[in-house]
Amino acid sequence: MTGSLLAESYDPLGAHLDDPYPFYTRARRTEPVFFSPRLDAWVVTRFDDVDAILKDPEAFSSANSLRPVRQLYPATLAAFAEGYPRTPDHVTSDGAAHRRLRAPYTRRLAPGAVKAIEPSIRERATALVESFAAARGADLVARYAAPLPLDTAAALFGIAPADVPTARSGSESLFKLGSADLSEAGEARAAAEYVAFQHLVAGYVRRRRATPEDDMISDVVAALAPGGGPLTFDQEAELVGTICATIGAGHITTTDTIANAVRALLRHPEQWDLLRRRPELVPNAVEEALRFESPVPTIFRRATRPVEVAGVDVPHGADLLLVFASANRDEDRYPDAGRFDVTRAPSRHFGFGAGVHTCVGAALARAQARIALRVLVERLPGMTLAPGHTVRLQPSINVRGPLALQLRW
Repeated sequence: MTGSLLAESYDPLGAHLDDPYPFYTRARRTEPVFFSPRLDAWVVTRFDDVDAILKDPEAFSSANSLRPVRQLYPATLAAFAEGYPRTPDHVTSDGAAHRRLRAPYTRRLAPGAVKAIEPSIRERATALVESFAAARGADLVARYAAPLPLDTAAALFGIAPADVPTARSGSESLFKLGSADLSEAGEARAAAEYVAFQHLVAGYVRRRRATPEDDMISDVVAALAPGGGPLTFDQEAELVGTICATIGAGHITTTDTIANAVRALLRHPEQWDLLRRRPELVPNAVEEALRFESPVPTIFRRATRPVEVAGVDVPHGADLLLVFASANRDEDRYPDAGRFDVTRAPSRHFGFGAGVHTCVGAALARAQARIALRVLVERLPGMTLAPGHTVRLQPSINVRGPLALQLRW
């Protein structure tokens, strides 16, 4: 299959990593659905087309949602062999299996349950800021945007503070594998870190099976492996897979939401000044940041039958890359879509997907982002981007956010 010049030039991990938006604007206007040889997938860029695919799970399977964009190295596969086999989770499953795997998370992530823990989130956010405020500068990702959601996830799942570093390195490694252009040694090291995370979670799963506690791991074990007695290997593998994936997705995408929001606000200082004067706009600012710089820029789907998308014939079994980062800036959906505006009236976007696979942790992510911004407005109103700091983004198509964000005040 041959592609157009537009398709041939598409490189989401290279030329189009830092600023893909001019390319996506051109694609929406001239070739909104195109085949990418680089990804071996049809790339879908307009809001309405992405929306229709997400809302038709029978025609578009989620089984390949987070598939690698290239083959893994042999050393990586050898490292994986020391852990549990990859199993479907609530992101990478369809139909009844998806509903079964998603159900254990809904109670503690419902809006009412999230509201109840907001005071503890704010307390943690305030403590984090106070820990570095006197330094007059810091890397916001390392000191604030990453620790806040990771600590929140650890508390919900019942992960002990001493085990949080393993959870962080392992879950972050999972999102690097097969997406970032790592060296062979770097990729194998990431796989080993993820396997260490798997074994950590397996220990919690076995302990909660024997003695349940009031935490998410106990909920998931009880729901997905009801009954007593030792777990089978297959049960343990499924539990480890879904818990690792949910912890990782929850903290990484929320980290990126917070960091992307702060970066956008400080790159548009008039918007930061407005937010300082009108902190009641913080919820608006979060929604605008999710639209303007989606923490999940793309996701895959697979056609379960021959389908037509925007007049293009997509064959049965073909992969499609849904580009949230493009759809969220579709001019036919959002007036002046390329402008970051915290006063924009909130409207639906793909910051958390859509349809049956809408992010189960959306309420928690929004709450953490709102609290994180509000604490920064109150405690560090004079913060700015550090002069000379070059922001490098994660080399990934699955997640989008700065690796570091140096600020001063």
